[in-house]
Amino acid sequence: MPKKAILINPASGRYIRDDRCQVPVKGLSSALRMPMDLAYMASVLEKEGWECLIRDYPAENKDWEDFKKDIISFKPKILIISTTTPTLFLDLKSCEIAKEIDPEILTIAKGAHFVNDDKEVMSLCKDLDIVVSGECELSVKEIGQGNPLQEILGIVYRKNGAIVKNSKRSFLQDMDILPFPARHLLNNSLYTRPDTDEMMTSIQTNKGCPAGCVYCLVKSVAGEKIASRSPEKIAEEMEICKKEYGIKNFYFRSDTFTFNKDWMIEVCKEIINKKMDVNWCCNSRVDTIDKERIEWLKKAGCWMIGFGTESGDQRILDEMRKGTTLKQAEEAVELCSRHGIKTYLFWVMGLPWEDEVSIKNTIKFAKRLKGDFAEFHIAYPFPGTEFYDFGLKHALFSKEDLFKGDVKNSVVRSFYLSKEEISRYRDTAMFTYYLDPLRIFRLLRGITSIRELFNYVRRGADLLLRRS
Repeated sequence: MPKKAILINPASGRYIRDDRCQVPVKGLSSALRMPMDLAYMASVLEKEGWECLIRDYPAENKDWEDFKKDIISFKPKILIISTTTPTLFLDLKSCEIAKEIDPEILTIAKGAHFVNDDKEVMSLCKDLDIVVSGECELSVKEIGQGNPLQEILGIVYRKNGAIVKNSKRSFLQDMDILPFPARHLLNNSLYTRPDTDEMMTSIQTNKGCPAGCVYCLVKSVAGEKIASRSPEKIAEEMEICKKEYGIKNFYFRSDTFTFNKDWMIEVCKEIINKKMDVNWCCNSRVDTIDKERIEWLKKAGCWMIGFGTESGDQRILDEMRKGTTLKQAEEAVELCSRHGIKTYLFWVMGLPWEDEVSIKNTIKFAKRLKGDFAEFHIAYPFPGTEFYDFGLKHALFSKEDLFKGDVKNSVVRSFYLSKEEISRYRDTAMFTYYLDPLRIFRLLRGITSIRELFNYVRRGADLLLRRS
């Protein structure tokens, strides 16, 4: 029998499903991202002789009936599911559906939730055979090779009715050993820049972060040590994307692209030397940006940087152990503005220490900064974070609450504000930020085409009306 695997984003809602970033696309000012983890896992399986099918059902506007048809027609031996914590048990409905059609299919789920609650989820979902956490590509590769499950690190599986958890897999340091993701299995036109609607794909550049933010999943899913791909490999993959798929816009998937200054400059040099004429955006911290970095980024085609500014109240920044200051945030945004690089600012509301004064300070500070775009997220206690442990200890939420909301709809209260108050403040922040006349004027002034104007109007309406 042919070896076939289907890898899916389930028909459970449009979410960005990066382990460190689990965000509903509804009401988001950015766009749906390419399912990198699925594409990487498919790529390693193809190297082992598997025929793979990737389905991003929400992006393709398909439903559970379409999933059933794919299982029946493709007849896969393995099902791999990408999950998020807010949608977890709806995602795992995939296992039940697949087993009803083919009881012998091997069901595998990956996602950040399993760093903390893997055995518990396995006990609740009888149709789930294997859970993968950590470096999913390597674990899936070994499963595809047919290695004995007891020898595969980083998985939980069933054996004679018992749930067995193997030792954790170490975080990958040599990222160049992975093949390029299987973009040939994707409908690349589904993933676009929100302003121009041009195709945009993700490029994994580096991962890991030594910072100590209490709400962040990075330490759990990628480690505190930064692992980076070689600049040559990054530029080579970009060239392939442009030549084979016509993609000229990129999102650099990294936890902090600018952390290692020398490496970052080498990446920029590779892009410049290859004269690729591309545009890309990346993530940074406000304390890892300076004039020299900005100049290299601009020359290499970077048009936007995302900053985790998080709060406009220094007390809250200190409590969350962000390790940055309000002054650094101001300087970073001003520096980008002077060099013609747009800024996408991320704010978080509703951590345990948040009160009415601090949350109003954040809204006021966010409006005062001359950022181009902003995302106001409600603090969500992802399992595997210090915030999760702290919130449970102080009864700020229950485990059941996790599946009743997300970063747009609060599942946790603070010591001073209710869930409902936090959600209302988040909505207020979005409205007052994007309806500010000066901000609208600055956005309109930078528009270069009717198409771009239409996209801004359409996405602005979706954002403010919170439509899907």
